[in-house]
Amino acid sequence: MLRRLCFCCLSLLPLATALRGQAPDPQSPGGLPRHGVIGLAVLVADRSKPEDPETNPPTVGSVAAGGAGEAAGIQKGDILNELDGQRVTSTTDFVYRVSRHLAGDAVRIVVLRGAQRVEKTAVLKPRPFETSADAEILYDSVVAQSARRRTIVTRPKTAGRHPAVLLIGGLGCYSLDGALTEATGYGPILSALLKKGFVTMRVEKSGQGDSDGPACTDEKATTGREAQGYVAGLEGLRKYDFVDTERIFVFAHSLGPLLASLALPQQKVRGVIAAETIGRSWFEYSLENVRRQSALVGEPLDQVDADVREHAICGSHFFLQHESGEDVMKLGEQCRDMLRSYAGMPYSYMQQVGDISLAKQWKQIDAPVLVIYGTSDPATSAEEGRYLVDIVNSFHPGKATYREIPGMGHDFGRYAAQVEFLNRRGGAQAHPFDDELLGVILNWLEQHS
Repeated sequence: MLRRLCFCCLSLLPLATALRGQAPDPQSPGGLPRHGVIGLAVLVADRSKPEDPETNPPTVGSVAAGGAGEAAGIQKGDILNELDGQRVTSTTDFVYRVSRHLAGDAVRIVVLRGAQRVEKTAVLKPRPFETSADAEILYDSVVAQSARRRTIVTRPKTAGRHPAVLLIGGLGCYSLDGALTEATGYGPILSALLKKGFVTMRVEKSGQGDSDGPACTDEKATTGREAQGYVAGLEGLRKYDFVDTERIFVFAHSLGPLLASLALPQQKVRGVIAAETIGRSWFEYSLENVRRQSALVGEPLDQVDADVREHAICGSHFFLQHESGEDVMKLGEQCRDMLRSYAGMPYSYMQQVGDISLAKQWKQIDAPVLVIYGTSDPATSAEEGRYLVDIVNSFHPGKATYREIPGMGHDFGRYAAQVEFLNRRGGAQAHPFDDELLGVILNWLEQHS
């Protein structure tokens, strides 16, 4: 059965990026202690299949030189079985539980290496602070719902007030700390913005990176809590004396524009860029997503119809009737596959996503909007992007525009076709970043600054 690809996050692929170098001091600014890293990129052996601790378990994809994992003797290909005496159930589970430790903590890891069960102890190193020749990197924090959230701000070295961009990432539990150094994903976007004189801000999700608050996988980590973190981020940007408060933009990716639609009513922003996203309800989108991807992998059209019908039953019980994830899982393999595709997010969070009325939310946001879609993205569609443009323009005529980038995938890489993106495998060499995206973003920002 095809593993349904919904909005993929840019989290697990660049995990090793947070693991090179060493911070000078484990105590970080903003009232938040510096957390530790282990120096392992963790993924599943086959990303085209559902993650499962037995049949497709969390596996070490690479080991960072000089990291805590290397010092402990962990090797590429090791299957992660236990962490501190508890079973490792998923990549998200392992990444989150390691990330909650502070620098200097020791963690006990059991790996399966062939037929052997091997136990290792790793002493975590402090997560390295980002550095840049083009900007000052400020590690700060904001408070949302009584929890302190880590913010990472890039400030151009030139004097005066600068326009600013708040980044809102996609689905999943992951840290954005270290993203600036990446050659793919959000890294080139952040780098291009700061070189053009923009301040940028990233707000870590609840319980991610150095942030306080419930784990991203906890039922208390609601969509409302996440959105409030971005509201607090906008308020934080306005307090900096180097930010032009009249020129604050939002760049939101994947699920990010849905969260932006919750955060931005009553907020004054200069404009919003929504990349690789949707305009319809999650329930409607998911049905078309199943139809699109089933056809892409060559299923006969009668089987495609059957897949969509079965998925509609799962989605109806879960999103419309709000039955528990545990009960929906009992309805069959298709339903289990649907719930496994949500990047480890709690079922309640996904039901809250399903409850978002995008038309109702975007009606309240009076700002220019640029919607971007890459034609090699099988996780959404041109129709979804155009429909979002239609929503915005129906309430705010002329405010929304649509741009299509040939060959760009959901992760901003270049792919020959949607099926190439769909069939990519974990551990494979990353596709090159699509630089056309940078021109589209920068030109639009210049026009609206």
